[in-house]
Amino acid sequence: MNAYVRFLLAILLLFSFRSSYAQVEIDFTNKVVFARNGNISVSRFIALLPAPVTNEYQEIDALQANIGRFIEINSASMVLYYDGSFEGDKMEIFESFRCKPKKVKIDFTDKGQKNDVALISPREYLGSDGVYVDVDNIVVQQIGDKLWSLSENNIDYAKRCYEYVASHYKYIQGSWRSLENIIREGGGECGDFTTLFVNLMRYKGIPARHNIGIGINGGYHVWPDFYDEDYGWIPLDPTYKNSNPNGDYFGRYDGELIIVSQGLTSLVEVDFEMLNMPLQVFAYWYWYTNGVGDISGVHKTSKDYQVDAVVPIEDVPATSMKIYNVMGIEQDELRHGINIVDGRKVYVK
Repeated sequence: MNAYVRFLLAILLLFSFRSSYAQVEIDFTNKVVFARNGNISVSRFIALLPAPVTNEYQEIDALQANIGRFIEINSASMVLYYDGSFEGDKMEIFESFRCKPKKVKIDFTDKGQKNDVALISPREYLGSDGVYVDVDNIVVQQIGDKLWSLSENNIDYAKRCYEYVASHYKYIQGSWRSLENIIREGGGECGDFTTLFVNLMRYKGIPARHNIGIGINGGYHVWPDFYDEDYGWIPLDPTYKNSNPNGDYFGRYDGELIIVSQGLTSLVEVDFEMLNMPLQVFAYWYWYTNGVGDISGVHKTSKDYQVDAVVPIEDVPATSMKIYNVMGIEQDELRHGINIVDGRKVYVK
């Protein structure tokens, strides 16, 4: 390894160490690797990736993709949409962007500080949404009426709903159950805890939604928020409350996610529709004319094929190094910004 690359790796090590303790801009890649298994002849292939937008909890910049096009679902939601052929045995669809997360802690003594960027009307997050949100569900109505009778105002009701969901339902692996299945099974994962809370809020005419995210440091999570005229959008987390009953997760968001969807996703295109579905990583459909097999997909983020720490490598000839940008495109030399050198990040100012 030549001295220049060693020097850059040393700079990167310092950069990674410092940035892990601060709320800074993050260069992120959201990617799916699709594979053809068998010999099927695919006549049409559609893939959807949720695309992050600037909202109450993050700022997004420099969004771009390798193929497909971005479609705005509404002013607070977007998807990367590909509709075409599937050539070869593998295919990659990815988007890259820069994200600056925002930590939020609501001060309930100050009604003048709204957590609201006014993307769309909060009333868009009212009413039923397919199998996930059903304000006519009898169990939701019974729980909601009981908690409402004990509440002094909307904030008090929301806190009672948050505590009720956390304490009366159990954590069960396997997320994105329908509302009926959540109630029948007595719990679920984070997406299901969020669904329960959203139903209870919307039943009483209070705007509420799912915040669907990808962990900056790996993993996935979903949590709800609700809207109040005095404070704007108020985040909370009944799933965390379930795992730590003594913790306080009401009015608090720690900025650990990249939010890729707010609410459920509906998209209608030519000969294709997706209605009221949670979109967290990707969805895809394919049509084939003959052969045997299928198409599979694997989700990858920056954490899956980049590293934050540097492990020194000795005796590696410079001619053997592969250099890529953050979108995974091979380069012939180091360039400004973040480069991926043999799987390691090299930052060039």
